Amino acid sequence: MGLFDVKSVAIVGASAKEGKVGNIILKNFLQDFKGKIYPVNPNYNEIYSLKCYPSISSIEENVDMIVVAVPAEVVPEIIEEAGKKGVKLAVIISAGFSEIGDKGKKLEDKIRDFINKYRIRVIGPNCMGIYDPYKGIDTFFVDRERLPRPKKGKIALITQSGAIGLAFMEYASYRNIGVSKIVSYGNKIDIDEVDMLRELKEDENTESIFIYMEGLRPGRGKEFIEIAKGIDKPIVILKAGKTKRGNIAASSHTSAMAGDYDVYRNVFENLGIIEAESFHEFMIYLKIASYLRK
Repeated sequence: MGLFDVKSVAIVGASAKEGKVGNIILKNFLQDFKGKIYPVNPNYNEIYSLKCYPSISSIEENVDMIVVAVPAEVVPEIIEEAGKKGVKLAVIISAGFSEIGDKGKKLEDKIRDFINKYRIRVIGPNCMGIYDPYKGIDTFFVDRERLPRPKKGKIALITQSGAIGLAFMEYASYRNIGVSKIVSYGNKIDIDEVDMLRELKEDENTESIFIYMEGLRPGRGKEFIEIAKGIDKPIVILKAGKTKRGNIAASSHTSAMAGDYDVYRNVFENLGIIEAESFHEFMIYLKIASYLRK
């Protein structure tokens, strides 16, 4: 069973107010998700004819996944509550964590404690999350009128940067290029490139994998190499932080250093991974991958 094989989702921070993050995400799920949807917000009794719950624990049925769009300060208790409930996947959209300094790092440490205690998997925080047209999952909090979603296809993108995820989505949509998944994982306190490669290796909807990589977490290099070796699908990587200045820029986004570029370059070459030299070239490879499908 894959990470995204979910039959029910709770939107924590759901809102009836147009333009709010919790409103956009709720409408995304209402449009495409075939499972059960539970808005969670103590300020509402009902949103769009759906019963709205004051908390995750007040939902009587099982919840497979939660999307968290509330202030950073309350996120740890939300994850603890979800863990007790038996939720298997949480997408934390909220910002205000390690990317802002020590105060945010302490919040992440609390979340990690609950991840370890309850074995809940987490994407984020500080991310756009998941777009999976096959599963009807869409946590990207940009209105679909402003940013049309790509059709179903066989190309996946994984990225720390939400901005890159949005640019990729826009490019694919306006050029009628289909995607299997776009996953933006932000500060990656749990799920990262290694986890996503493991997921995409077995994903029958994915034939090509595109990665925007700022840097691997310490100690994950060997695992990355091992999983990449076993993937019989083209992998294209755009590596951030190729220069000292770029390294600082990548670090400022997610508080993770981008690492020594020469090491990454050698690893990519040895694994047969295609490295794009620029975002423009990255998009050229995307067009090539889409043509190979025709």
